[in-house]
Amino acid sequence: MPSIHSIPIIDFSEFKTNPEKVAQDVFNACKSIGFFYMVNHDIPAKDIDKAFEVSKSFFDLPREEKTRYKISANNHGYSELLGQKLDPENQRQGDHKEGFNLRAFEGGKPYAPIPAVFQEHAEFLERLSKSCHNAALQILEAFAIALHIPTEQGGKHFFVGSHNYEGSENVLRFLKYPRGGESEYKEPVRAGAHSDYGSVTLLFQKDVPGLEVQASRTEWIAAPLIPGAITVNVGDQMELWTNGLFKSTMHRVTFLPEHNHLDRYSMPYFVQANSDTSLAPIPSPYVDQTVKDGAIYTAGEHLQKRLAASHGFEK
Repeated sequence: MPSIHSIPIIDFSEFKTNPEKVAQDVFNACKSIGFFYMVNHDIPAKDIDKAFEVSKSFFDLPREEKTRYKISANNHGYSELLGQKLDPENQRQGDHKEGFNLRAFEGGKPYAPIPAVFQEHAEFLERLSKSCHNAALQILEAFAIALHIPTEQGGKHFFVGSHNYEGSENVLRFLKYPRGGESEYKEPVRAGAHSDYGSVTLLFQKDVPGLEVQASRTEWIAAPLIPGAITVNVGDQMELWTNGLFKSTMHRVTFLPEHNHLDRYSMPYFVQANSDTSLAPIPSPYVDQTVKDGAIYTAGEHLQKRLAASHGFEK
């Protein structure tokens, strides 16, 4: 694979008028680096800004209040500083971050109890969560168009049909990487190298960069902040589904010395295929139909395996 030194920027304002062109750009990004910037999407900037404000309000709460909502195997709730190892085979300590996972709302209500600071904005958070889901559906439709899935097998709706919002395991995640960790946290990597578990991830970054992507499967490159852009990446489920054609690329978070005095906040939205969805190779002329190890997982099986490894959930 040739060396890749930047992440493509794809303009989705043309998706309604020229979906094939946008889909081809997405296809090229996903089979090479596995990342792209989505610009001119439909999520208002004011909603993204408000979400970061709500996130900060939560992380400013006392520790004893946050730990009342501690994450469990249902993948909803609060994860403490150093509580997750995204690279468990190589990390000596947990990631230098706090997080809160907000599962998809059900019938207008949170999946499980949430802190008062979130409950006050529950209607807004549900709307944002669904806006992220709708943006992801556009991306998934672009995947299907680019992959030339036959109409009789779902066509452009192939992936959309297996990504419901209600009852999904989608997660809107609030993250804080606290400043000042360089004295006790001896590694510049604040979140270990990992690939994402689902089909696609939407990431909102603000003010402080830090994301790095393992381009060409070898060297690390920075993913700079682009105002108004969503950073999008392919997840494991999609790599399995396309039998390796689309790349679920390793990425990590590092703090450069010039940012050590700043807190870093980010918001990923993790999109999961419906739990019972088979990840057998999709019906595309571009996808090898041979299953190399003979094993085909469902989306739910793959997700639970990865979550158990990174959080160390007790059985």
